[in-house]
Amino acid sequence: MPLPKPTENETEKDFIARCMGNDTMQEDYPDNDQRLAVCYTQWREREGKSMDIERKSVQIELKEDKEGAFVARIATLNVIDKDGDVTFSKAFPEKEVLVSAYMHGSWMGMLPVGKAVIKESGEDVLAEGQFNLKSDIGKEHYETIKFSGGLTEWSYGFKVLAEGSEKDLEGWANDHDGMRPTRIIKQVEPFEISPVLLGAGIDTATLAIKNDKTTYADQAEAVLAAVADMVTRTKSLADLRLKEGRVLSSANRDRMKKLLELLSGVASDLKELLDATEPVDQEKLAQAVLLYTKIRRELMEVI
Repeated sequence: MPLPKPTENETEKDFIARCMGNDTMQEDYPDNDQRLAVCYTQWREREGKSMDIERKSVQIELKEDKEGAFVARIATLNVIDKDGDVTFSKAFPEKEVLVSAYMHGSWMGMLPVGKAVIKESGEDVLAEGQFNLKSDIGKEHYETIKFSGGLTEWSYGFKVLAEGSEKDLEGWANDHDGMRPTRIIKQVEPFEISPVLLGAGIDTATLAIKNDKTTYADQAEAVLAAVADMVTRTKSLADLRLKEGRVLSSANRDRMKKLLELLSGVASDLKELLDATEPVDQEKLAQAVLLYTKIRRELMEVI
């Protein structure tokens, strides 16, 4: 849900009291000091500082082999998010932004922990970035997010540049079984992204993060988790299309075919490797050694 904002005739004292007692604020910011800092930030924004900036939570495929590199999914387009908003495709510009400290801590004076480039990829909004491992706070965020993996959700600070009309809202509702969003966002200007405990975006998560000491077991677990996540998303996508009376797009079907071909080839290679590394039956090996020793002794006696 959006953060509470001061009303026109509300005093600072009354707003801070209302903000501190707000259910969403208490859930998102259980620490009293942090919650108070956010409330005062909201009050200052009323006086003309970043009045139009909102914070929306989000949850990232690793392409660059850089120290501290990560990829996160910060939003899903063309779906109703937890704030009731729908953000259309092409709403996000490709833009480099700072990575804020946890729970948008940099808005309260904490140093940024990295930087990232935001870009759309299909219905995903991805942030491909890098933590600043030369700073203590950047390294702490990197280690924490590496440990928590896909459990970490993400959020972004932004300003709405263009919204949908009442006609757009009615059209969306007609096309989606009467589900009417609070608003339709057609264009945004993102300012920063941040790892958070709970995001408003749909399916926000850390998708990949560089691990300099990745073991074979770690990599195997990561691949298994990624395949499981892919299967789940594919089933969800197929179910959604079926509910809407549609079939999977040809592009998605082509992706699935390529994935099936790749997995089939991997399965064949793994089977050969398993067969070639079949554990030795120790009992049979011992029997063979005894037989060899006996035959060798008999041959020596003959000679």
